[in-house]
Order: sequence, then structure tokens, then C-alpha cells
Amino acid sequence: MGVINDVFRLMRAGLKQSAQTNYAENLRQSADLAEQFSNGIPVTHGAAGANPFANMAAYAGMIQGSGTVRGLRAPGQVIAGTPVYLVDFEITLPDRAAYQAQYQTVIAQAALPNWQPGAMFPLRVSPEDQNAIMLG
Repeated sequence: MGVINDVFRLMRAGLKQSAQTNYAENLRQSADLAEQFSNGIPVTHGAAGANPFANMAAYAGMIQGSGTVRGLRAPGQVIAGTPVYLVDFEITLPDRAAYQAQYQTVIAQAALPNWQPGAMFPLRVSPEDQNAIMLG
């Protein structure tokens, strides 16, 4: 009986949260961050842009590989209170020699331990530009 009660409690909490969510404000904040990110950072941050549909199309045509973090530094830029980091990756792709590339991204303080040198991430690389990188 406890499981059924927990399911109903979960449903009530979900309905309450949905009623309290300000979707217009969340959308405005997302747009603000996208503008800050695309206008305020002069160096490449990978292949991803502000348009999620273009990102999905690009992602589908990219080469799957992996990247090992070799270095991490925060040059001082901040977006919405979160530091922007430059990540030095050693990229490994099938049938190609490993190479170095730099990736720029925001990293939350809680996630920072996952980005230390030696950490490995799945990523995708553009077949036309080996410095155009997407995580995932």
C-alpha cells in the first residue's frame, strides 16, 4: 500500500510544481543566456550554436570519438554567475591520429570535479573542421 501512496504523493507534487512554473520567465532566461553566450565570447565554444534544431542536424553528421581533459582554466568570463572554462582536450577519433583541441563551456561548481585532467568525455567532431566539437 505504501508504493501506491507514494505514487499519488509524487503525482500531487508534480501537479503543484507545474502550476507554480513560470514558463514565460524560464523561456526569457534561456534566451538571455543564449544571447550572452553567443555575443559575449570571442573564441570558439565548439560546434553548437543557439539553434537546437541546427545543433541536432549537425550532430547527426559528426564523427563519434572521445576527448580526454588535459587542462582546464577559467579566463575570468562569467555567464549568469557561472564561470566559463577553457578545456584542453586530447581528441581520439577512429582511424585518425590523436590531436589537441580547445573547448569553451560553462561548468557549474558542482560539476567541476568531473572536468579535471584525465577525465574522458564522449564527443562528436565535424568532418569538415576538427576543431568543431560537440559533447555527447
